[in-house]
Amino acid sequence: MSSGLKKYDIDPAALDPDGIAETQSPISGASVILNGALCDAGTALQFDIGDGYSAGIGGVKLLFDSSGDISTATFTITGKDQDGNSVTEVVTGVTTTAVSTTKYYSQVTAIVVGVATATGLFIGTVTGELTSKTIPVNRHSKMAAAVAVSGLAGTCQFDIQETFDDLNTTTGDSAGWFNILSNQTADVGSVATLGASGVRLIFDSYSDGAELQFHVSYNPYK
Repeated sequence: MSSGLKKYDIDPAALDPDGIAETQSPISGASVILNGALCDAGTALQFDIGDGYSAGIGGVKLLFDSSGDISTATFTITGKDQDGNSVTEVVTGVTTTAVSTTKYYSQVTAIVVGVATATGLFIGTVTGELTSKTIPVNRHSKMAAAVAVSGLAGTCQFDIQETFDDLNTTTGDSAGWFNILSNQTADVGSVATLGASGVRLIFDSYSDGAELQFHVSYNPYK
C-alpha cells in the first residue's frame, strides 16, 4: 500500500434523462441502441464513465423511463461496476414511474429487451446517484483512516462509507457497506473504524454543477 494523503475529484456530468439511450421502441430480444450523449462522448454505442465524469468517480446508477406503461418488459444490462468488475443486472417494472438500477456502472456495453416491446423507452442518469471506486485502506493499522470532503460547490447530498470485507476477494456492491457519515451537504471530516479495509463516497443526489474533493489518509504500516 502507498502512503500519504490521496485526493479524489468528484465532478459529475450534468444529469441527462436520455444520456444513455434516446427514446426508442425495441422489440423483445432486441438490443437497446446506446445512442445518448454520454455514450457518444467516447466509443460509439457504449457508455464509459471516464468520457464524461472525473477520475474520482467509479460508477453511476441508470434510470429507465418511458412515455407509456411497459411494466411487462425486462432489460438485461451487461457492463462493469465501479471497480471494473463484469456485472449483469435485470431491470423490470418500468411504467410512467421510472426505475433505477441497483448497481453502479462504469461501463455499459449492452442492454437487451426481454418479454415485451419497450415502447417509448429512454435511459439516463437523472437519479443523481454515483459512487467513487472502492478505496483500500490498511485494516491492520493501529491508526484509523481519516476521511474528509473539501471544496464542495453546488448542491449535493453524500455519504461516506466503510467496509470490513477482504478486498482481495470482494469489491464493489458485493461488499458490505456501513455509513461513517450520512446525508452530508457541506465540507466535513471524520475517521473510519479501526479494522476497516476500504472506504468510498457516494452521492445520494446532486444538482448540475455540484463537485467536491474526497480525501483519504491512512498509515500503510501495522
